[in-house]
Amino acid sequence: MKNLLTLATLLTLAASRLSADAVVDSLLPLKPEVRKVINESCVMCHGEVIDGEKEIRDDLDYSTDDAIRATLANAGKLKQVVLEDKMPHKPRLSRRLRNNVQLQERLTALRANYDAAGHKAILLDWLKDVTATTGGDKKE
Repeated sequence: MKNLLTLATLLTLAASRLSADAVVDSLLPLKPEVRKVINESCVMCHGEVIDGEKEIRDDLDYSTDDAIRATLANAGKLKQVVLEDKMPHKPRLSRRLRNNVQLQERLTALRANYDAAGHKAILLDWLKDVTATTGGDKKE
């Protein structure tokens, strides 16, 4: 019985580390400059703990390499979002955080820093071997 439990645990851990997209695995581990951009520009909405609750927009958690591996199913979609300037420029804070003036100001500053620091170019260089997806995934 103990051996079966150990085997089941190992299989569960192995499955949790497998990405739905092999391309995602090829992007990890993140280089320090990419981790810096993701921490500064993405984690606020995708993995940061705010008011005791982890903020996970669109079921994506970019807080660690393992979290990216577990939640990013399509690197092509990520590249599309970066190319089309959808992130971090278009999103709003989640409903639970929208009335927090300090977080609104932080999001505005984050967007300005993304442009000023050339974060888009760093992300596109990181994603250079990824084919961006196009259309067909827009919410109606």
